[in-house]
Amino acid sequence: MKKLFLFAVAAGLVSVTSCKKETKEVETVVNDAAATEAEQLGDNIADKASEVYEDVKAAVTDAPSIENPQLQEWVNKLHDAAAKAKAASYAGDQTALNEAVAEMTSLNESLSNFSSDPEYAKAEAYYKEIQAELEQTQM
Repeated sequence: MKKLFLFAVAAGLVSVTSCKKETKEVETVVNDAAATEAEQLGDNIADKASEVYEDVKAAVTDAPSIENPQLQEWVNKLHDAAAKAKAASYAGDQTALNEAVAEMTSLNESLSNFSSDPEYAKAEAYYKEIQAELEQTQM
């Protein structure tokens, strides 16, 4: 009888410990699957955000071509800042909108450094055009 009792206890211990191992394995598989799915979801969101930004950037009036490389860089930065502002406006992200507007204001202040450039008026006209576009977006 003692042998039967010891055998039953040993069998019980083996079955309990094997159940715990299975539970841990299942938890690991579930955690790995959840982490993979969360990573894929994050990648999908980042891809969609990038697509939206590119769509908005395309909706902003194209930057004019300017001979002076420094002034062209200024115009390109203005275009990027305007795209950020427009995307933030559509998304309702006031913080990002404020940052983009601050960047555009800073760029406008630095435009005076190019006042002697023959294409200054072209850059200034582009700034005003972008400003008008953004005002329409915010209405």
